Amino acid sequence: MKMEKCPVCDWEIKDDGIKVRADEKEITVCCAECAKTVKQNLAKYMDTAR
Repeated sequence: MKMEKCPVCDWEIKDDGIKVRADEKEITVCCAECAKTVKQNLAKYMDTAR
C-alpha cells in the first residue's frame, strides 16, 4: 500500500485524511490544522490538487 504525503507538512496521510475542496479540485491533507492552512492559502496548494 502506497502512503500519501500531506502537501502542507509532508507527513504521511493516515486513513483517508481530510479532504479540502476548492474550484472543483480536491486536496487531501493529514489533519485539521493542515486543512485550515490550505483554506487560508489556496493559491499555494492548488497545484497539488486533483
